[in-house]
Amino acid sequence: MTRVTYSITIRDLHRVEHGTMCADEAVVAIKDGEREIHREYFTGKCQAPAGYLRRYTGKPGLHAVLLSGSCSMQFEVSAPRQDAQGRP
Repeated sequence: MTRVTYSITIRDLHRVEHGTMCADEAVVAIKDGEREIHREYFTGKCQAPAGYLRRYTGKPGLHAVLLSGSCSMQFEVSAPRQDAQGRP
């Protein structure tokens, strides 16, 4: 079976409590059509413009839904990784 590597990028994962920026949680469901096949849990504080990236490997055609959390989430097929060049 063909396997595809996806990138899950989380941005702006935090909450403000009494004027202080704190860690937060987010839950992302990986779905095959309407069927949920996996959940990814994110906990912490991420304010970096590039966000926090996590990889997920599965079959082609999957999509993701942000179930909870006040962050933004992007799910896309990853570009192939460039392996380091071997030494001669």
